[in-house]
Amino acid sequence: MTVMFWPVVIFMAISLAIGLYTYTQVRGSSERYTVCGKSMPFLVVGTALLAQAVDGNATLGNVSLVWSSNIWGGLLIPIGLAVSLVLVGKYLAAPLNEMDLMTLPEFFYRRYGKGTELLVSIVTLVCFTVLIAGNLSAVAWILSVVSGMSYTQALVIGTAVILAYTMAGGLYSAIWTDFFQIHVALIGFVAAAVYLVVNHGTAPMTAAVDAGKLDISALTKISAGALPNWANFLSLAVGNAMALDFMERVFSAKSGKTAKNACYYAAVLTLVVGGCATLMGIYSVSLVPKADDARMVLPMLANGILPYWVGVMVFIGVLGASMSTANGAMLVMSVVTARNLFERYRETPVSDAQMLTLSRLMAIPTAIVAGLMAWWKPEPGILLVIAFDIVFAGCVVPLFYGVHSKAARAEAAVAAIVIGTSCRLIAHLVTPPEWAGLDTMIPPLMSWFAFVVVMKFGRTVEVKEAVAAHGD
Repeated sequence: MTVMFWPVVIFMAISLAIGLYTYTQVRGSSERYTVCGKSMPFLVVGTALLAQAVDGNATLGNVSLVWSSNIWGGLLIPIGLAVSLVLVGKYLAAPLNEMDLMTLPEFFYRRYGKGTELLVSIVTLVCFTVLIAGNLSAVAWILSVVSGMSYTQALVIGTAVILAYTMAGGLYSAIWTDFFQIHVALIGFVAAAVYLVVNHGTAPMTAAVDAGKLDISALTKISAGALPNWANFLSLAVGNAMALDFMERVFSAKSGKTAKNACYYAAVLTLVVGGCATLMGIYSVSLVPKADDARMVLPMLANGILPYWVGVMVFIGVLGASMSTANGAMLVMSVVTARNLFERYRETPVSDAQMLTLSRLMAIPTAIVAGLMAWWKPEPGILLVIAFDIVFAGCVVPLFYGVHSKAARAEAAVAAIVIGTSCRLIAHLVTPPEWAGLDTMIPPLMSWFAFVVVMKFGRTVEVKEAVAAHGD
């Protein structure tokens, strides 16, 4: 047990209490459980979006990557997430909010039909199981570090706490706990960055430069890892447009304009938190020169270099960031399973009360599967990138075309999803290590090519049929 133990316990207890209290806000309505009755104001939606962007990978993983490789491996994570929020705000937030959607796969149903919705639901459920697993892994790892319990015990406890308040309040629990959790992280990381600059000056920056941590070749030379860096950035920046948890918050906004501005607000603060984490990684090069595990760099910095309460806020901020993302993703996966799979293929109608119960119950298998994956592969950074790689490869193209092109067709959407996803799986198996990164960047291009070809081919066939019919 470490000095961080009781602050972490108290933090989790407060989060659980807030989350359980939000049961009172649902009022027996599945719409309120899923999108808060589409009534959320700007600051609430923006804060909730920030909480989904800032997770264990953007904080703990960011510091670890800067310390173990270079600044770009860490910094491109918050930049990619911020760019994603800007893209969603500019091109998707308002039109999707104004459609009164309950889930993102529902958009594909309305725009392309039942078959496309099924494909998207399956792909996103697989991806977000991976996302939840990555954040449950981060939560469990932090609990095990501060308490001395095993990783497995910590994983069970962390998953149970998040599951309990997710089932209680739905999106209300996510938003209310987000508001508490993310502000702890924001204050903690900003305070830590200011403290390091004021008390340690520029010497650690010079040490990081001398160690090659700021070498620009990591962005310009394949031999220095430029391809994986850019691939990870693009996966987050563009693939995140398919983030189910982001979109639930967009749908909950009281207007399209509110949703759009909230995305921009969250983008700015994502850069602030992520930039502070990157700065902490730079300082840790000289302040924490030795660590057996790169994931221990941030805890060592928080527990040995920073003032006690600043270190506590940083540490529990990472925990809260991971909890908020796991909670949001767990919620939306249970709702997608209930609405886009169970209800869509059920012959008899489902009442609102039944849908609420079903949405809550579906969180249980979701948590179990994600928890098992976190136990099997406790690597939150790798899991996050894999999750967005898959949706980036197959689903992003039909999403943007579906929103902005009247010519988009169901056949084109299916072709894009199938070909993009298949290419990503094949590329994972055949791409040589020295070309790692191309397996992320090429499949979305193949998806786009398939979409355009099928869309234009279908339009040509329609024209020929119309001419033939007119001739008859």
